[in-house]
Amino acid sequence: MSSEKSSSNLQQQFSFKRYFINNLDSYHGEYFLKEISKVLEQSATSSNKQSSQTVIGEDMESLSQPPEQPYEIIGTVIDPKVKSVDNVARIVSRADCLSQMLACGTVVFDISYSKDELKLAMDYVKLLKDLFEKQTPVHATDSNDDGKPSEYKKRYLILVSTVMTWAVTKPLDPDTPDMPFIETDFRKRKPHPNYKMHYDVENEVIGIARKYKKQIGAVVVASGLTYGGREDVLFFWFQKAWECERLLPILGRGSNVIPLINVQDLAQIVYNLVSDFPKKLYILAVEQTITKQREIIKSLGRIVGSGMFKCIPQEDGFLIPDIDQRIFDFMTLNLNMEPTFIVETMGLQWTSELSFQENVPILMKRFKKERGLKPFKVIVHGPPIVGKTTLSKLICEAYGLVYVSAETVAQDLLEDLTWRIKHWEVGETAELDQSTAEDDDIVANDVDEEDDNIIQDEAKLTHAILNSGRDLTDEEILTYVRRRLLSNEALNRGWVLDGFPINLAQCSTLFEKGDEQDAEGEEENEEDQFDEDIDLYNNVLKKMLPEIVVTLEATDEFICEKAMRQPEDDSRLDEETILKRLSEFRAGDTRDTTMLNFFDELDIHPLVIHVKEHADYGMKAAFASVTLRMGRPCRYGKLIAQIEEAEKKEKQELETLQAKEAKAMKELEKKMQEEREEKMEYWSELYALMREEEEAALAAASEPLRNYLVNNIFPTLTTALLEVAKLRPDDPIDFLAEYLFKINPTGKMLEPGYNLQAEKLLGKIKILDDALKDLDIKIEPLLPPEVDFEFKPKKKINSMSAL
Repeated sequence: MSSEKSSSNLQQQFSFKRYFINNLDSYHGEYFLKEISKVLEQSATSSNKQSSQTVIGEDMESLSQPPEQPYEIIGTVIDPKVKSVDNVARIVSRADCLSQMLACGTVVFDISYSKDELKLAMDYVKLLKDLFEKQTPVHATDSNDDGKPSEYKKRYLILVSTVMTWAVTKPLDPDTPDMPFIETDFRKRKPHPNYKMHYDVENEVIGIARKYKKQIGAVVVASGLTYGGREDVLFFWFQKAWECERLLPILGRGSNVIPLINVQDLAQIVYNLVSDFPKKLYILAVEQTITKQREIIKSLGRIVGSGMFKCIPQEDGFLIPDIDQRIFDFMTLNLNMEPTFIVETMGLQWTSELSFQENVPILMKRFKKERGLKPFKVIVHGPPIVGKTTLSKLICEAYGLVYVSAETVAQDLLEDLTWRIKHWEVGETAELDQSTAEDDDIVANDVDEEDDNIIQDEAKLTHAILNSGRDLTDEEILTYVRRRLLSNEALNRGWVLDGFPINLAQCSTLFEKGDEQDAEGEEENEEDQFDEDIDLYNNVLKKMLPEIVVTLEATDEFICEKAMRQPEDDSRLDEETILKRLSEFRAGDTRDTTMLNFFDELDIHPLVIHVKEHADYGMKAAFASVTLRMGRPCRYGKLIAQIEEAEKKEKQELETLQAKEAKAMKELEKKMQEEREEKMEYWSELYALMREEEEAALAAASEPLRNYLVNNIFPTLTTALLEVAKLRPDDPIDFLAEYLFKINPTGKMLEPGYNLQAEKLLGKIKILDDALKDLDIKIEPLLPPEVDFEFKPKKKINSMSAL
């Protein structure tokens, strides 16, 4: 208990070596933590050097002193499921946040990412005011025990705000509205209506920095629109560009200037402020280059996306579900700002000296890495009518890949070019109001007209060739397949190539390096390679190579029977055509000439799947084998909606099945309960009947015994018991025995025909008979002698029971 109490006291104790960062798991918080963690690394390195020194003489006295409190980082998180973060001493709950912030020497508080932090920031500033009012100011000339000036003991507060507090600031010079704002103009700033609370918090921080400058160092960092990594505000346009959305939306004409800052540069600025706190009240964290909205979106669309755009009215931006109020406010901001402190005084080392447009390939590579966007490239190979197309479309639907087939590539390309040409004719600003000449000049200056004209001329020429209706040669088909595989959509999302190529020559031509560059393979080329792999990809374009080659195998008998089972319609092939195509495939797919040898030499070994079941028309078994090799699909945009819809459908089906099972179980239980009740009722009636019969049988069986007892035993025994009860002798049992013997000395009492009164009467008759014999007196009978009377009893009567 004492150790726990001491640890809690240490946590509440103020320390200059403790840093606080709010929302550690947010977009900004992750990068702030990464940079400020360098302080821990530096302190650990310095402590190791000191501990390695030899302690002699007077240095032994320092061993008796308690160890210094180490540097540590604490903070809050957005996701309550997060229990620990690397390089963070502990996660602070919202309830204990203010008390923990007061115990920290340096607080980095970000209010630009979430409005939920504004109240917490305001409460913290009020607590600081109350604390400073009670404290005695520390003079700057004082020094501590270590000889360091007292400036080292000041608190520090870095408030990361947003340039949206400058959104409606009037131009410095009406004649030159493009004149940029600098840090010293912060007193003139006017906030956006949605960011007035941010403005108030900024002023509160500036106020305590002025009033209590000997006790705290506070600075406001106004951050521009951050980009890089997994993206925040620009995530919608990065995602739609990666998905190759047909038209990337531009809010308005896109001529507004948006101050940008790479999130890594913003984190580096915060780290520099922590390391060397300046005497500044306000700092602008924006890039030096001027970037307009249309330049951001068009660079993404041209380099990564479809290259097609549409200007929509700004208010229509709210009709897009992925654009919320915060994104809309940033993308419609028009503010020209120039950083002075971070360039001239701080000397910030920019993550990249290039502009946003020039950095798009690198930014997209980081975006795909952090979002886990991996393009799958698959070739499905096999004999005709085995199920290649069905399997290919299943994979495309499940993984969001592009379906490419030699039979449909020309038609797909024709439809795409037709749509593009129509859009070029209408124009990207067709949905906007009538534009002015000035607006048209702005749009024209932002677009590289020469490159666009070349692209449009090539597209129109290809459209004319495809629309002519003539049959395409094998070389043209191969060219269009290669063009399709090298399109941004196929390179971003991945593709499935259905039944092509079919021989080694087509493989070599399709995947040859040519004039293309392996931009995506640069990172892998920089890594150490084995000697055997140095020349492996010299003649092929590595970014086009498939990751999985699926080969479907089936016997000729199976294919012929499957062809016969197909429904009769226009797409059904006759027997002669099937046999011809099958023989051509077998002839070109021998062991020495098969196209699989091309990929075997590149260490891309095929996934062989045997097709044997006629009932598996949907190729579910083959698809299961392919998904086992490919793994889980990437969760992005449209595919997320498909996955969620499939999961929702599966969940509904499961719930329906469970409901049916529950209903059936309930009905079964009800039926069983009714049957049980019926059986219990039947058993109850049967048991009652059996008891009645048993009682009747017992009564009938006990009737003779009861009659015997009542007639023969109970009369005598009852009299004897009454005598016992009346006299109450000491030995009742002995008394009862003597009494019974007294009234029945001859022992005839227990005979069945014994009757006590009859026995007394017989005794008197016998005495009388003996007396008559002694007197010799003859008594005449009452009946005359002539009457013959004979009494024949029906039942033999014993002498004892005659009377």
